Amino acid sequence: MTRRFAALAAALCLTLTTLTATAGAASYFPRYTGGGGSIAAALDALGINSSYSNRSKIAAANGITGYRGDAAQNTRMLELLRQGILIDPAPVASGQENPYFPAYTGASPSIVTALNALGVDSSYSNRSKIAAANGITGYSGSAAQNTRLLELLKQGRLTRPGASTAPSLYAGLTAANLGRVSFIRQNKNTCKATAAAMAVNVVLGSNRHSTASMIYSGVLCRNLDGDVYAGSDGNSYRAAYKTDSYVGSLGELERAVDAALSQGLPIVAAVHSAASRHHWIVVVGRDANGGYLAVDPARSGSGSMASQARSMAAMGYSFGLADYAQPHYGYISFHRI
Repeated sequence: MTRRFAALAAALCLTLTTLTATAGAASYFPRYTGGGGSIAAALDALGINSSYSNRSKIAAANGITGYRGDAAQNTRMLELLRQGILIDPAPVASGQENPYFPAYTGASPSIVTALNALGVDSSYSNRSKIAAANGITGYSGSAAQNTRLLELLKQGRLTRPGASTAPSLYAGLTAANLGRVSFIRQNKNTCKATAAAMAVNVVLGSNRHSTASMIYSGVLCRNLDGDVYAGSDGNSYRAAYKTDSYVGSLGELERAVDAALSQGLPIVAAVHSAASRHHWIVVVGRDANGGYLAVDPARSGSGSMASQARSMAAMGYSFGLADYAQPHYGYISFHRI
């Protein structure tokens, strides 16, 4: 028994030593705030490859040797992920820093105290820059704004000023603008107009449009068809509006999504889930498993669109509107002219 405890202590010491040695230069996964008890499900929810092979790499990077996928090992990784200190084994490109501040795990309700604890400049001037980088405009240091900054910091998703939150999973205009365009939460029954507003803003690279500006004469964004927008890259893009009574097909919608992503453009797509048979989201890239990454206007939250991007599969969505006798596969896409 004594020998067993000694071995356990030695293993624990080795784990802590490994974590201490690597923490200084580590890049961490975003903090997981869901209620699931599965490390695979938690990684999926964050758009991270949850395969056994990748979990083995993650385990090794976090000092968990001899990974077998047992309950104790998976529980330990989930604990670290919940704390925002699960090390990402993927190396950060040379000269490119982690776009997010480390997750704050303390109990203080003050953003100033939290930033100080992480060695980050907490001055009003710097907080204004941080707020702007996270889609909080007109920063005045109000309680609501500071609470939102603190929430993002605790989640490990507070973007550093000047850093791009768009990984290699994004491209083109999406990579350039997703981190600086604000997420817009829909009102009741305005998912398509809200999704369209966010998609157009990504093309423009600015928060120019709102849900209201996408609604014309009581018909959700129908006049969008054929509109031309000046992209932030200097090119012009024409919108194609294939929704309302447009039926289409699953194959056509998938080809349209793949074409948009290959050009680094967002696309508004019709989807359904167990909770909603008729919904619209913005597809913006691919997740670590090769599936689709999307921004859902029905989510609670704020900040940049990049901070709200989630795996479409993890959110439970499939393409198509399911509240018709025949499924409809509509979309709103953009084409360079």
